[in-house]
Amino acid sequence: MRLPRLVIRAAATAAALVLAGSGSVVATMPAFAATAVPCASRVGPGEYPNPLHECPAADPGIVVRGNTWYAFTTGLKEYRSRDAGHSWEDLGRFVEPPAGYVDFWAPEVYQIGDQWVAYFNMRTAPGQFNKIYVATSDNLEKGWQLNPTPLAGMPDYSMIDATMFQDVDGARYLIWKDDLQGTLTKRISIGRLSPDGLTRVGPATEIMHVTLPWEGNSVEGPSMLYRDGSYYLFYSGNLYTWNGNYAVGVARATSPMGNFDAGKHPTPILRGDDRVASPGHQFITDVRIGGQQRQMIFYHGYPWYDADGNHLPSVQTRKLMMDELHWDAEGWPWVNDGTPSD
Repeated sequence: MRLPRLVIRAAATAAALVLAGSGSVVATMPAFAATAVPCASRVGPGEYPNPLHECPAADPGIVVRGNTWYAFTTGLKEYRSRDAGHSWEDLGRFVEPPAGYVDFWAPEVYQIGDQWVAYFNMRTAPGQFNKIYVATSDNLEKGWQLNPTPLAGMPDYSMIDATMFQDVDGARYLIWKDDLQGTLTKRISIGRLSPDGLTRVGPATEIMHVTLPWEGNSVEGPSMLYRDGSYYLFYSGNLYTWNGNYAVGVARATSPMGNFDAGKHPTPILRGDDRVASPGHQFITDVRIGGQQRQMIFYHGYPWYDADGNHLPSVQTRKLMMDELHWDAEGWPWVNDGTPSD
């Protein structure tokens, strides 16, 4: 991605945090280390190098506050950059799950009213089905409180990869993947949320299913945006593993609850190559870089090369990546040459 080169600054420290909680809400916020742990960065001439840092960062959800960027990732990890994404530090878990819970995946954080709301999924124990939970705080870096009652869940299948979409009329929606384990039924569904984003309102509607060969047996990791009269549902298809041919696709419809199967772009807009395997689980947001507002797609991928350019004998963990999202004359988005930029 050809962007102005900025000087990478040293990672800064994070303040100690305070636990808070009352009533039916369980306070599960750990104290971050007094000093945040820097993530190693890559240097690329004239561009943001991918990956943005070397710490594990699967399934990213992004919050941008001026030059301070946050990435919330699987494992309930929080990363912070104070120089617009050039250097990053690991703040640890932003919320501590209850004892015995497992599989803390794909957190996304949004400002709703005067508080921050985090959506993510967990299992109460190995072998149980994933459910979607909510945590809230008035500060991105401390005081997160977990509601122990799931926002959404089913007794016979998992619900994962939750995202929130606010329509132009102000209505809020929760979008997620239904994962019927042991079957080939992997679908994306949507349902209304209360204005504060903390309660589901009304029934769910299925809006996407596996219909294209490249999707394998799964569609997941949804994110939605509205542009020029159309609703765009970005998603990831196929298997998320390094050898699973994971990729990012897009579909459009005239309503957030519309039939996105009928409006799919036939091929992925972002796929892997011999440098990065299985890019996916995208998050789209605007950032200001070099005095210009740009629409960016954040995602994870498995780099095949280390920071020194050495080919790895095997792929390591998923890392945070970013590219600019462009739009063609027919209203379809595109990314780089269809693969991650260097």
